[in-house]
Amino acid sequence: MKYLLMIPGPVESPDEVIEAFNGQTIAHYGKEFRDLYLETGERLSRVLGSKTVWSFLMPGSGSTALETIGATFCNSRNCLIINNGHFGERLYDVATRYSSNVDQVLFEVGQSVDLKTVENQLKKKKYDLVWMVHVDTSVGILNPIKEVASLAKKYDCEFFTDAIASSAIEEIKMDKWGIDGIATSSQKGFSCPAGLGLLTISERLIKTIKSLPAPKSWYSDLKVWIDYYHDWNDWHPYPVTLPTNTVKALAKSLEILETKGIENRLSLHRSVSGKLIKSIRLLGLDTYIPENHIAHGLTAVNTLGKFYAPDFVGFIREKFSIQIGGALNAKMKTVVFRIGHMSEKQCQTRNLVSVISALGVYMKSKNMTVPLDEAIASLL
Repeated sequence: MKYLLMIPGPVESPDEVIEAFNGQTIAHYGKEFRDLYLETGERLSRVLGSKTVWSFLMPGSGSTALETIGATFCNSRNCLIINNGHFGERLYDVATRYSSNVDQVLFEVGQSVDLKTVENQLKKKKYDLVWMVHVDTSVGILNPIKEVASLAKKYDCEFFTDAIASSAIEEIKMDKWGIDGIATSSQKGFSCPAGLGLLTISERLIKTIKSLPAPKSWYSDLKVWIDYYHDWNDWHPYPVTLPTNTVKALAKSLEILETKGIENRLSLHRSVSGKLIKSIRLLGLDTYIPENHIAHGLTAVNTLGKFYAPDFVGFIREKFSIQIGGALNAKMKTVVFRIGHMSEKQCQTRNLVSVISALGVYMKSKNMTVPLDEAIASLL
């Protein structure tokens, strides 16, 4: 059965991207694909606000890019993790695999990052790097990477971010904000099938990378990727076989993004987020995160105890053929479900109306009186 994917990734992809993905498989080496790979990396850098050409397309998920940061930059160094959610915990887990000198500024799940608390920790100890999640999809929170990057620079630290759920959705200005490394992936804001971890690194770090301790890994050692970039650049500037169809899909997605304008895409997500939140509140529910910290590519809905969230997740799947996300945190499981609106297709009005209609029908089936027509009208 085909489901409408309204989860926070993988997402509904546009027809042009699927057409590129479904095209004939091509060889992962030679001038034709080499040029496509490098041009796609350059487009990725531009979309993330960087003039650097050092973007790497790596077979795997976004966690592949995270692992590469851990193996290459955390290895045997002093690391500080900012953690306020499930994926902040993952960064801590990755970093501690490569270094015994990892601290974290730990907030409650879904709590906004307090900049004074972060700065106080930076005053206590000299760190080599600070690492944090931009959007933690477990709770739908948007974290202040611009401000934390500024603090990292103030205390002479490198700054890395997990932008898997924020790239092409939230504002990111890598060079202007002083971000040294961004990990992301193909299957969320870039609206492609899963299969690529994406890593963009600042020119400054590329120039000094040889001085870092060598990790035990090979695949996730970025120095290996850089060596292939230099040594095999004319035909195979990467060390492994690439999923060529996924690269073609990403190339088409980035072309569309640049043609339409990244600012227009960000504006779309802000608009959809605002409309969806209004609609949810009209039905008597709320967001799990306070409004000024809500991410714009997904909405974590708080049922306020009015019904059992997993029951609705099953209902909308079985009765309406729509998949949404449940909670990742056990404490939130009974009261939180998550709606993804990370791709343009997910943001289409008819798809948002389908979700809200199903929610209203479900609530009515539980003998709740809700202004469904008004909630739907707020999306139009």
